Amino acid sequence: MSYADLSSAVKVVDGVYWVGVNDTRKVRFENMWPIPEGISYNAYVIGTGGGYVLVDGVEEEYTDLYLAKLSKVVDDMDKVKYIVVNHLEPDHQGSLEETLRRARNAKVLISAVGARMIRDFYDVPEDRVVPVKDGDRLEVDGKILRFIYTPWLHWPETMVTLDETDSVLFTCDVFGSYVALRGGLFDDQLEMEHYIEEAKRYYVNIVGRYTKNTIDALNKLSAVLDKVKVIAPAHGPLYRGDPRLPVKLYYDWALPRLEPEVSILYISMYGHTVDAVKRLSDIVKSHGLRVRLIDAAEEHMSYALSYSNNSAAVLTVFPTYDASIPMPLNNILYTYQVKMFGRGRAAGVVTSYGWGPVAKLAADTLTKAGFRVVEPLVTLRTRPRKEELEALDKLGERIAEEALKALEGGH
Repeated sequence: MSYADLSSAVKVVDGVYWVGVNDTRKVRFENMWPIPEGISYNAYVIGTGGGYVLVDGVEEEYTDLYLAKLSKVVDDMDKVKYIVVNHLEPDHQGSLEETLRRARNAKVLISAVGARMIRDFYDVPEDRVVPVKDGDRLEVDGKILRFIYTPWLHWPETMVTLDETDSVLFTCDVFGSYVALRGGLFDDQLEMEHYIEEAKRYYVNIVGRYTKNTIDALNKLSAVLDKVKVIAPAHGPLYRGDPRLPVKLYYDWALPRLEPEVSILYISMYGHTVDAVKRLSDIVKSHGLRVRLIDAAEEHMSYALSYSNNSAAVLTVFPTYDASIPMPLNNILYTYQVKMFGRGRAAGVVTSYGWGPVAKLAADTLTKAGFRVVEPLVTLRTRPRKEELEALDKLGERIAEEALKALEGGH
């Protein structure tokens, strides 16, 4: 697999440079989410004529590489006037302490909430921290920076920074993507289909719990889009060919904009629950809906969340295991709950058993995740009885009906 030659600084627009790094060593982002194709940490530098403004940084282990790239643009670190910290997480600010040691005159620009948090993460002298408020504008040698507070995307202190002079919006985690940069830096240089898939997975995994905050932020950012020529996130591609695209995609993923499909999340030990899955699939398809099958034994929770994010309804089908839900599927259901994933969508539960059904346990978790659990809760013996199959068919019909209703009146 080949990656872009990003061994030096790359011009974003005149006077603004990318000085980030590719991380192809890490196998899990936040040590939870698989990144088999790596990830980039995008950092930036703005030349102001009389000095420099740095925007975010990189993970600590890449500090030396980051500073080496920075030196290709910054001729004297004493000319660095400000370091913008849009978000405190260590994958963006692991290089901050060393950068501040070298940039002796630099002040840190950060949201007011971030200013209260920063010393819990980094050794930054208090007199070098400058809090900024939502909507504040700062002139630096004739260049205008505007700070836009975007709380809970995905921490309480997050903000984005608009370089009004150069028309670049620096968004940190917002609009980011998994996958290290390969073949280029910008959307008009890359095969974007895969990056968009990975941007969706990144959104659902990292930001997706905070859907209301996402919509609020998108509404706020939409008001400045006419001033933006490039959207520059901290992970993945920069958008200059179509800077409105990531905003549209985030609306689709956050609302979510429902697809005419039902996701069936299942696991089977000996094939019996697969028979139920096939029966349910046929019923759902008979209503003109697609079916997305997600085998919990094969799919990591990261992908399961992304695949089912825009489904109009969800079904879970599983055997009882140790008087509980099989662990791979239970892990996904718990993640649904943590991420408040339901957002009012319909969900159904089918469990097969030999001596103890646990459908209610799954139903409770789905309810806590924000789903509306549709009756009946179906319990099948290993060799289902006629009345159990009738209940299964009824659930399939009801889930299909609920999905169609959501599509008619939904987003």
